Amino acid sequence: MRKFIILLAVALAACSAPTTLHQPPGAGKIIIDEDPGELSDDALATAMLLDSSQVEVLGITTVGGNTWPEEGAAYALRLLELLGRTDIPVIRGATADPRTRPDGKNYRSLPYAGALARPRPLGYRNLNETPRLGYPTTEPRDTTASEFIADQVKSNPHQVTILALGPATNLARAIEDHPEIVPLVNGVVFMGGAFDVPGSVTKDAEFNWWWDPRAAETALDAPFREKTVIPLDACQELLYDKEIYDRVVAAPAAPLSTPLRNLHGSIFAGNPAYSMPVWDTVAAAVFLQPDIVTDTSDRPVSAEPATGKAVQGASPAHVVSHVDPTKFWDIYVDRLAGGRTS
Repeated sequence: MRKFIILLAVALAACSAPTTLHQPPGAGKIIIDEDPGELSDDALATAMLLDSSQVEVLGITTVGGNTWPEEGAAYALRLLELLGRTDIPVIRGATADPRTRPDGKNYRSLPYAGALARPRPLGYRNLNETPRLGYPTTEPRDTTASEFIADQVKSNPHQVTILALGPATNLARAIEDHPEIVPLVNGVVFMGGAFDVPGSVTKDAEFNWWWDPRAAETALDAPFREKTVIPLDACQELLYDKEIYDRVVAAPAAPLSTPLRNLHGSIFAGNPAYSMPVWDTVAAAVFLQPDIVTDTSDRPVSAEPATGKAVQGASPAHVVSHVDPTKFWDIYVDRLAGGRTS
């Protein structure tokens, strides 16, 4: 009996021990599906991915969430201009409207409502406020995001990884309109969900999955051969502060040093103690360098289609719980300061 108890204790300890993410460094063809602001976490995640010589960005599709798709298109196009990468197409995508759901009617009382805080603009060159970094001179591609995703996957079978950094509206529509692409996708990296921490919009739901919960359910339930989820659990302790800001802008020749100084310099000058999460950059860093993950679990996950709450699903995913903060910030600074290493 004593031997059995000892063996059981060893087994339980092994089950609870942190598990790293055994994947190769991110490389190959990717699509970035995002809801970026001006040099927001989505935009900086894009810059990090573009800094890798091993990654080929096929396109950026914008989705409603933090910003309306028109706003996201303007900011993504301008970012690519700043980085000298206007060869990459930007596609205005779709958006859900949480105000049509029972849990979205009182959006003004939520701690964060994203694009709902502003009227939807008429176009990407007619925003409610002139972008601080200016309007782009380039134009988005004239197609739908779902069609672009499907076309790229079918043209590059088993080669395309989708970085789903915003609500899953575009991805879900691509799955629904072209179910044949699911087995052809190399993998999907989701930023979303809250598992063992409170949600960011409601007590249970993280913003991306709350904005379009039905789309989150559709995308998470799809049997892609590889799915990685970076939830709030892995992001909440990683805060961008003045020390990190100073490290990033220390290289004056880096393409984003001056824009970051223009946007963030006054914030830190007025409040040196200011800090903020960097959600989507964590997803980008995990994709680029999986060995920064210090704890992950493989489990079937989905989203509750009415609320966006993370629930048990039918299709397994790698769910990241923790990353090494020192390694993460080193990647963050290196990529944004233009110190490409791979």
